Amino acid sequence: MVRLLLATLCVTAFVYPAPEAHAQTQPLPCQDILPRATLAHPSVRPVAPEDLVRLRDIGVPDIYFPGSGVVALSPDRSKAAFQLRQAIAETNNYCLAMVVLDLSRPGPPRIIDSGGELIRYSFDFRGKAAFPTGVALPIAPRWSPDGRWVAFLKRVGGRTQVWRADTSGGGSAPLSRIDTDVEDFRITPGGHSLLLVTRPGLQEARARIEREALSGFHYDDRYSPIAGNRPFPPTPVSQEYFVQDLATGDLREAGPAEIALINPTPSGAPSATAMDRSPSGRATWIEPDKTSAWTLGLKAEIASGQVIACAAPACRGELSNPSWSPNSTVVRYFRREGWGRGGTGIYEWSPQSGHVRRLYETEEVLAECQPRGATFLCLHEAAAQPRRLVDFDPKARTIRGVFDPNPEFRILQTGRVERLRVRNSFGIESYSDLVLPIGYRPGRHYPLIVVQYESRGFLRGGTGDEYPVHAFASRGFAVLSVNRPRSVGRQSGATDPIELDRLNLANDFADRRSVHEGTMLALQQVIARGIADPARLGITGLSDGASSLQYALLNSNVFAAAASGSGSFEPNYNGFVGPAATREFRAMGYPAILDPAPEFWSRISLTRGAQRMRTPLLWQVDDEYVTAVTPFTALREAGTPVDLYIFPGEHHIKWQPAHRLAIYRRSIQWFDYWLNGIEQSDPVDPGQYGRWREMHAAIGSRRVADPHVVPAGR
Repeated sequence: MVRLLLATLCVTAFVYPAPEAHAQTQPLPCQDILPRATLAHPSVRPVAPEDLVRLRDIGVPDIYFPGSGVVALSPDRSKAAFQLRQAIAETNNYCLAMVVLDLSRPGPPRIIDSGGELIRYSFDFRGKAAFPTGVALPIAPRWSPDGRWVAFLKRVGGRTQVWRADTSGGGSAPLSRIDTDVEDFRITPGGHSLLLVTRPGLQEARARIEREALSGFHYDDRYSPIAGNRPFPPTPVSQEYFVQDLATGDLREAGPAEIALINPTPSGAPSATAMDRSPSGRATWIEPDKTSAWTLGLKAEIASGQVIACAAPACRGELSNPSWSPNSTVVRYFRREGWGRGGTGIYEWSPQSGHVRRLYETEEVLAECQPRGATFLCLHEAAAQPRRLVDFDPKARTIRGVFDPNPEFRILQTGRVERLRVRNSFGIESYSDLVLPIGYRPGRHYPLIVVQYESRGFLRGGTGDEYPVHAFASRGFAVLSVNRPRSVGRQSGATDPIELDRLNLANDFADRRSVHEGTMLALQQVIARGIADPARLGITGLSDGASSLQYALLNSNVFAAAASGSGSFEPNYNGFVGPAATREFRAMGYPAILDPAPEFWSRISLTRGAQRMRTPLLWQVDDEYVTAVTPFTALREAGTPVDLYIFPGEHHIKWQPAHRLAIYRRSIQWFDYWLNGIEQSDPVDPGQYGRWREMHAAIGSRRVADPHVVPAGR
């Protein structure tokens, strides 16, 4: 709900000079973010960790924000605007540039704005407002109605505002200058004003917390110790909506019709998740099915104004991107389907006849697709192809490259990729992508590393991007990129989150067993084919993948080395997540902190299982490190090889480029040491091999070759 403003706030707040008075005239600092038209003296070589860190990105993986609008078509659909983002490990920063690409003729995009700070996504979580993450916020540019300028969110000096950039290259300038961060915005019809979404209450709540610090913070539901040593502003903190006149700068409270611009939905369908309108104004949309929170359905208005629901089975499931065909007679849409929902089908539905047909299917990723006549402009990824912009024709079944932000990657060597499919004893399908090492020779057994827990599109570093799949393959490892099976709770039809997790936990960790089975079945295939050396298997994981890693280490004896990017779920975990989360976990069925529950914790706790766990374990963790300290100490006291690194200022998903490169490199060196007995000549830190040798000497040579040094980049 919009909080009512005092009458005095409805008058002019500021008078803004014309944007041209602020236009940037200095050389753009991010010119190098555009790829070169030709590569000088290209040399074919294997992928290195540095290549993966410095990839240019458009948007974020679609598992985080599907349909976020990061590529915006101009009103005449002849141009596309989007932000390019490139991590710079040397400065631990990002190069950011807003660009415009002319789709009517070949050529590189043009930079219309550059600079600014990375804006990271935060969300309200367990009663805490603005809970931080390391995920980049998708920047969705918006075109002016006349196509002469583009507006977008930009953060400068710790403040996020709406900026404007002329598409002709005439410069950029801030449009909004309110006292709080702008969270979202729209250009109103006609292009004369901005609708701004902000939360002044956050600033007020943070000021109250600073005052409270003088007398000490009360420990209550505002706290999450694993995310920091200060309380969060409590929810709800309502969004407020303002309209700013672009000519005068006058600011006023937005009305209901203006607020509806943020998430426009068809009349009578407030829960619609995606919508498109034909030139005549008829809507087609996707909305949740009333029988299942996980199922979506497709609807459309026909010429008579009647609403038609698609009754075909292919119109239910995980749907996205509904759009009318150029003649407004059929609706095209995308659907996740196939084995383990690892593919995408593109369909065509006639609301008038009810006929549905599949036009195209693929196991590659087509994201953010927008119609351009008979074709779509999409972001495309494949297992060895980083994200690029393409023109996709579903009827001709063709994908034509429009802009590749990383042409340098094409000359790098990657291992061959194939998809493995399994069904576990729960009857749940899953798949894994097997990446063979570069130079693979049949008959030779290779060390293999499991990477978790989503495997879609470009295989960069698993969920959270910490374990560099193609760089592992460059070092002679086979890689099994595992896509976890659908959860047992979701497969059972649970819709309530607490009930879903209760089902996941019931019957002796049913969901964790399901995930473990899927991984083991895929591993058995690779071992049976003589590809993987069963004595040299490694496993990695972050978040849910870290929990799967814990379960695997305590309930099997197949892995010779492990690396985790998250803390550990332990009997004292409830003490670190705060009171609100503690109540949630108890409702899910986790034991109380006073309950020893030995049978429960023996299956998942590294602290309780330390004396029987001998697999060398590397932790590279963030602000959640407090949950790793107790099991780290227990494992070290039990004589298990274990090492722990802490990366400050990171929140679950690590975002700092220097940290990511260090994690990439140390992970490779860790597995090279424990699976191959190799020490690289350029350790990430000078003391690591000394510690690892001491650990190795303490356990003997079990499963590990005698260490020897090889040059970096072997």
